[in-house]
Amino acid sequence: MAASRCRIVFKKELLDLFRDRRTVMVMVVLPLLLYPLLMIGVMQITMLQAGKMREQTAVVALLSPEETPSSLFASDTSKVEITDSTNWKEKLAKSEIDAALSLSKGFFDSVRAGKSGEITLHYLSTRDFSETVRRRIETLVEKFSDSQMKLRLATLSLDSSFIEPVIVNAQDEATQEQQSGSMLGRILGYILILMTLTGAFQAAIDLTAGEKERGTLETLLVSPATREEIVMGKFYATVTGALISATLNLVSMGVTMAYVFNLVGERGAQASIAFSVSPWSLMLLLLTLLPLAVLFSGVCLAVAVTARTYKEGQSLMTPMMMVSILPAMVSMIPGVELSPLMALVPIANVSLMTKTLLSGETPWLEIFLTIGSTAALAWLSLRWVIAQFHSESVLFRHAEDIRWNPFHMPKRRAGRRLTSESVILLAAVSIVVIAVVGAMQSGDSAVRSIVTMQAAIAVLSVVWIRRGGYDPKAAFGWVMPSNRVWLPTIISLCGAWIITIELASIQHLFIPFPEDLLKDFTKLFEDLSVLGLPQSLFFIALLPAVVEEHLCRGLMLRGLENNTGKWTAIIAVSLVFAFLHMNPYRLIPTFVLGIVLGHLAWETGSLFPAILGHFINNALSFLVQEHVEWIESLGLFPTDESALLPWQVVLAGMVLLALGLRLLPKREAVIED
Repeated sequence: MAASRCRIVFKKELLDLFRDRRTVMVMVVLPLLLYPLLMIGVMQITMLQAGKMREQTAVVALLSPEETPSSLFASDTSKVEITDSTNWKEKLAKSEIDAALSLSKGFFDSVRAGKSGEITLHYLSTRDFSETVRRRIETLVEKFSDSQMKLRLATLSLDSSFIEPVIVNAQDEATQEQQSGSMLGRILGYILILMTLTGAFQAAIDLTAGEKERGTLETLLVSPATREEIVMGKFYATVTGALISATLNLVSMGVTMAYVFNLVGERGAQASIAFSVSPWSLMLLLLTLLPLAVLFSGVCLAVAVTARTYKEGQSLMTPMMMVSILPAMVSMIPGVELSPLMALVPIANVSLMTKTLLSGETPWLEIFLTIGSTAALAWLSLRWVIAQFHSESVLFRHAEDIRWNPFHMPKRRAGRRLTSESVILLAAVSIVVIAVVGAMQSGDSAVRSIVTMQAAIAVLSVVWIRRGGYDPKAAFGWVMPSNRVWLPTIISLCGAWIITIELASIQHLFIPFPEDLLKDFTKLFEDLSVLGLPQSLFFIALLPAVVEEHLCRGLMLRGLENNTGKWTAIIAVSLVFAFLHMNPYRLIPTFVLGIVLGHLAWETGSLFPAILGHFINNALSFLVQEHVEWIESLGLFPTDESALLPWQVVLAGMVLLALGLRLLPKREAVIED
């Protein structure tokens, strides 16, 4: 074996592998970015749900009205609400209550007399919040028990009941079948979705890119069959492959898990695990998988038909597989339950439906919403496939100019902006960079944290401009607008600021701010107030406005300007802008603020109004926090952060926003010559 020929072959294969931009994206860039993005998404949702469950008030039915447990919950009165016990089992099954509590007769008399009192707690382990309520009540009872033990020890009594004055008997009202079904459903939904996608994935590539590579697609196209008939034949075959894959995986996993559960019981486990899924639930599960298989088949065919070869088809389909992982995993996230709203979220609805059906529940409304919404998306995907097969440039796409060197810096061209693909990549990189930088600066001072974060964003923007060969003036939107723009910008942002405060209060009602996050905000403003007003406004308002707007309303919005419609670009950039703040508790108000800033940047054709608007929003928030006592004395803003603003203030904000946007000149009239 000649080493020289091995080197030649090695260089040739390496060149073939890395000269195609798509291959490099899939093999290098996507694995480096999508996994962190998926993890960040899971962590954000988990944090959001955990915070919501911590702040949610527990509704507990009292089964022993003669014994009022108010002293047990004295330290946590806002988190436990006692209600009557009428039809408590039905209410517990319907999630109208979270637990049921029963105190033994003469409970407090027994405890005060140095004896033991008994508490019986009924809950459902198949509901995450019911399980949380059980742990919450047990913690409160432990505190009460500890306080009683200290009192007893102070009396130096020798009664053995001093060791355990309170006994808690937590009884899970869910059957063993429901418990095992819920546990299996969390994993099975995720696996079934991926296996359904895999079946459609392989069939779609073989029936499109594979036929191109084999040279048989041309023969099929000249046959008497129309394009629609060809598409439907391939579509049915792909759906069949996806359903076969999903069904076989469902049957295989079901048999395997049943065997494992029975084996555990036979080996002498403390409580044998029962596994039983009714044929009706299994039929409903397969029914929900049918539109999902149709959806996956349509999308896979539409994407795979653009590939020239089987290998390229696999490269194009891999990102789709990776993106589907996050919504398929929602059944594993604590606190995420199937609801009418979640039933409209693609992929996630099937994952949660699998968990719910295997738990023994049959939510008909959510079932209809899941099947209907998925079927609507499946129909759209089928129309997409038909449109793709009518495009000659898609069916007979030849090799593009693949001269591309990852180590070569393109020459800067006047007027060159980012492409849509570059904007998507920049958004992904930005989220990962901000998440990493934020994790590394934990514990730093407020000023240092702000400067570090903004420096990272600024460096990323500069590197993107230099490596892409973009024109900074065109890419950022460095155009000075007319003086008529500034007053409408100020008016509209004052109104938008009031509206975002109201939206934050509304979101707080449903998803309360955790106490530790409120403390962090308070500490941030306290650290900044020490610097003095000018320095504080620079760090909290001016610096973020300049840096973040160059990234979002500059590079991203200008990059999408010529490739998408106005509102598609503004909404997409606003979503990225909201996620960049890494704060799910202010996601909605930040998103709305991004829409207003995007509209200003789009209509004026300039970045500078968006910078001014961003500065006004942050500066007003800081000034209000600095003079909170004076503001509260006016009665304009509530003292409780969860309370809503007076309707007069909200109306004034809406009027200011509408007036400012109405006074804003049209784009063609605001650019100075």
